[in-house]
Amino acid sequence: MNQYDLNAFHSEFDPAIMVESFRQDSSLQNKAKQFALLKTAYFLVFSRGDGQVSALNNSKKETLLAAFTCREELEKWTFDRQEVIELPFEALRQMVANSSKVDGIVINPFGKALSLRRSHLADMESTLRAAVPRTGLQLTATLDYPIGLPMAVQELMRNHPEVYRVWLMAARAPDEHTDHKLLIVDFDGEKEPLFPLLAKAVRLYMRQGETFEMAKADLKLLRIAEAAARPIYEKQPSMKPEE
Repeated sequence: MNQYDLNAFHSEFDPAIMVESFRQDSSLQNKAKQFALLKTAYFLVFSRGDGQVSALNNSKKETLLAAFTCREELEKWTFDRQEVIELPFEALRQMVANSSKVDGIVINPFGKALSLRRSHLADMESTLRAAVPRTGLQLTATLDYPIGLPMAVQELMRNHPEVYRVWLMAARAPDEHTDHKLLIVDFDGEKEPLFPLLAKAVRLYMRQGETFEMAKADLKLLRIAEAAARPIYEKQPSMKPEE
């Protein structure tokens, strides 16, 4: 990662903001909203090569992968330094899930740290499953996004033939006073690795502090989306040669 990219990087996720948000509102909807932001976030890590990320051992003899939200937090690292790379949270979560030697993730370990152990990661997943779809969520069409966003999504989807359509909707829960963005994706297969790639493309067009969610389209969401808006991406049928 070059110095320009390193200086410019700033994760859209702030652990201190999440902790304060939970203190003010411990509802399932708010937890799901904050967890969804975390799942689509990217972080800086020290890479030891071969897909390995530098980790720290705490006083409880736990091994936690170290992730950083910005260069200022990264510079607090006092140990040997390796290559700095950018990784999605989902990649870090998968590393924990796939290794019996890793106990969790710590974000900004030398600042206002947030430690996420296996139990926390499992709770996050169960909370998101319980909150989707959210009862009473109102979905409406929106053009409140930069012109370049549909083009960015279309460019990404050219390499993903499993995706049929993508909608960008304005969503609002009964307890919310403002809309947030919801991407509804009609595709075959699992969310990974598609959703982290889509989140990275979309987040470049989000305003500071603005959040968005992503959902795989089920029959109910498809009917709502089709009735409310045109997709920002639609797969074109393949042309068959004339006989």
